[in-house]
Amino acid sequence: MRILVVEDHCDTRTVLATLLSRCGCQTVIAKNMKDARSQLATMSFDALVSDLNLPDGDGLDLVAEAKQLHGLKAIAVTGRTAVTEQERGLRAGCDFYLTKPVDFHQLRCALGIPPHHSAA
Repeated sequence: MRILVVEDHCDTRTVLATLLSRCGCQTVIAKNMKDARSQLATMSFDALVSDLNLPDGDGLDLVAEAKQLHGLKAIAVTGRTAVTEQERGLRAGCDFYLTKPVDFHQLRCALGIPPHHSAA
């Protein structure tokens, strides 16, 4: 499974990409919407894992674009905890809406990664 991880916080981006790689996924990282759009234009992905508060825009816009153009699975990973924000996420096309701090087991399940793959 090839996953685009979009996260502006360096440590969070690195941890997510490392854990997903340990589960057998191919990960590509982007630190903002510009980088993510560039990656989406040049590669195909099975899933998008994206923060929503990005320095150059709202990650929900990125989710909507990626879903419309590529039909991939989209998972929000965000600090936006309000129910209204979750509803906005689902309307934008998020298949799953996970709030930080992210439970990696939930993320793995959302991506459909079998439990026998370990991130340990």
